[in-house]
Amino acid sequence: MRFNKLYVKNFRNFNEEVFQFSEGLNIFIGQNGQGKTNALEALYLICKGKSFRYSENINLIQENTNEAYIKAAVTYKDLDFIIQSRILRSKKEFLLNQKKISHNEIAKKFSCVLFSPESLSAIKEGDDLRRGLLDDLCVLLNPRFEEVIADFRKCLKSRNKVLKSLQEEKTFEGMNVLESLNSLFVGLATHITTERIQALSKISGEFNNAMQYISDNKNVEISVDYQISGQKTDEKSIGNVAEIIKQRMFELKDAEIAYGSSLVGPQKHDVTFLYNQNDSRFYCSQGQQRAMILSFKMAQIVYHMKAFGVYPILMLDDVLSELDLNKREKLILFLKDINTQIFLTTTDLSVSKNILLEKEFENIFLNRFVDGKMSSTEKIQTELERYF
Repeated sequence: MRFNKLYVKNFRNFNEEVFQFSEGLNIFIGQNGQGKTNALEALYLICKGKSFRYSENINLIQENTNEAYIKAAVTYKDLDFIIQSRILRSKKEFLLNQKKISHNEIAKKFSCVLFSPESLSAIKEGDDLRRGLLDDLCVLLNPRFEEVIADFRKCLKSRNKVLKSLQEEKTFEGMNVLESLNSLFVGLATHITTERIQALSKISGEFNNAMQYISDNKNVEISVDYQISGQKTDEKSIGNVAEIIKQRMFELKDAEIAYGSSLVGPQKHDVTFLYNQNDSRFYCSQGQQRAMILSFKMAQIVYHMKAFGVYPILMLDDVLSELDLNKREKLILFLKDINTQIFLTTTDLSVSKNILLEKEFENIFLNRFVDGKMSSTEKIQTELERYF
């Protein structure tokens, strides 16, 4: 898959812009606040059906306008597609070759992996970021997982609404509604939990290999524990997941009603990244934590290629500046062997000079941002002469 062109209108800080892309490396360069990440976000949204910044629609639309518009020309398995998204305050609409399509269907067809400063901080930050990393992995390996997540969120919203009403007034009718919802809730919660555990198992070997590569240490052992209410759950106990969730619901039944919200389910689960069997949140330095997340993302890419025969599109949002020299060099060497389209944002081209020199010059496009606008798209030769 590759993006050929992108058109945006009234999106973030763009009035109207057209981008052209190389099938190799594409660099968005400019000072902070100029729109580099916004351009990357538009590509991600058109590819995944949602933003990676967890923004409300109103934040995607320019002030004093009613809607934003994104259109992309994409080649996938030698076929050409036009993907369009119309972003309104209340919803997003998608078209694929002029036919309406859901954002879930978009995500099924087009795969990408995002590296961002936020993802690199996932170990030390909140458990919601770690769950997000895991769900992104699941969707990458099984695009239909997006539908399961959507169904679960609807069920969770309904269940929370019932629990809130029971908090205010406990009635026989309300308890019956809760019991009827619990069956669907357990089924979806079990599906999500099982999918997450299996996805972790699938990439475990590649994850460990990537970490040894990044850290230059063959003795490092990396693993991930999936935890339900602090209890480790793995492939050996997958058959018991439904019973574990049911038991936990029984134990917290009164607490959920008193709290007026669900205290059980995959929205409360966590993952622990282990470094030589130690919890990396407390045992590892910030550099080691970032190396683990970097390795986790690299493992996804390698496994995706083995499973599906193609690499996903790679998006790197100012991550090179977040890495020390050794980790940056290791990532660049890894990217050198990835035969896919890459999008990279940076404020300083010199930070990226090694990746530029490693790639074929004719496959690098530079998109320059000045004063909140994309000022030029050019091949890289002249810019390399200026910098190096």
